[in-house]
Amino acid sequence: MKLLVESSEDVKAVIEEDANGDKAHFLSGIFMQAEQTNKNGRIYTLPILEKETKRYVDEKVSTQRALGELNHPADPSVNLERVSHMITELNVDGNNIMGKAKVLNTPCGNIVRGLVDGGVKLGVSSRGVGSLIQKQDHSIVRN
Repeated sequence: MKLLVESSEDVKAVIEEDANGDKAHFLSGIFMQAEQTNKNGRIYTLPILEKETKRYVDEKVSTQRALGELNHPADPSVNLERVSHMITELNVDGNNIMGKAKVLNTPCGNIVRGLVDGGVKLGVSSRGVGSLIQKQDHSIVRN
C-alpha cells in the first residue's frame, strides 16, 4: 500500500453570511475526478471513488469529523494542530466528486481565510492509502 496524494484546482472560494451577519468561508467544487488521468499520472475508476466517497461520508462527513489540514501532509492521519477546514458536503456527480469545505476559526484556517480574502486562488487535495496497477503511461488505483 502506498500513500496517494491528489490535488484539484477546480474549486472556488465562497463567502456565506448567516442571519446574524456572521460570515463563513467555504471552498467548493470538484475535489476528485474518476476515469481520467490526473496530474500524478493516476486513474481512479468510478466504482472505487463511489465506494470510498460513501465510506468517507458515512464515517467522517456525517459525524463532523472530516477535517483537513493546510498544505500537503506526508501522512494519512490528520494533525489537529494543523487543521484548517472541515468537509461539510461530498457527493458523486457523474465522474466528479463534488465537495464543500468550511474554513475553520483555527490558526491554519485563519491563514486560508487571509489568502482567500487577499485574492489567492486555492485548491484542495486528498490523501489516502491504496495500491496501483502500472500501465504504459499511467497507473490505475485499486482499493
